[in-house]
Amino acid sequence: MQKDPGKKQFCRLLIVEDSAERERLFREWIPDDFRITFVKSAGRALKVLELDAGRVYAGVLLDHDLDQAVALESELQLSGRQVVERMGRLIDPDVPVFIHSVNPLGARMMEQNLVEYGFDVTRVPFFQLDQARLGRWLAIVWEEWEAGLD
Repeated sequence: MQKDPGKKQFCRLLIVEDSAERERLFREWIPDDFRITFVKSAGRALKVLELDAGRVYAGVLLDHDLDQAVALESELQLSGRQVVERMGRLIDPDVPVFIHSVNPLGARMMEQNLVEYGFDVTRVPFFQLDQARLGRWLAIVWEEWEAGLD
């Protein structure tokens, strides 16, 4: 894909997060050059991954416990674990992943599975995350995205 020098470039992020407060902070911290797709439940994330397979997103940010905004009761049985399994089947492993879950066991399990699938994973619990730390990861995401466009 060729870059158009006259056209403003952007890249897409998929953020799987069910907390409205965390969503607000992500919106505040992430520059406008990124187009954000927020998904609030594991069930919805599974559907988005089916629709957007391959290398649609420049980066993915994941939570593990996703029970605050379920649309259907059946989604209560789902978590970041199922999202990771679907990513392993459908998403290009060159897409960087940032796990921000505060569930240490769930986050570790997701990280291990993603690494086995070949993903580059950064894991920082949300309570240790700030705009500068996220910004450093986003700079890498942007750089890798642009390199993939050449």
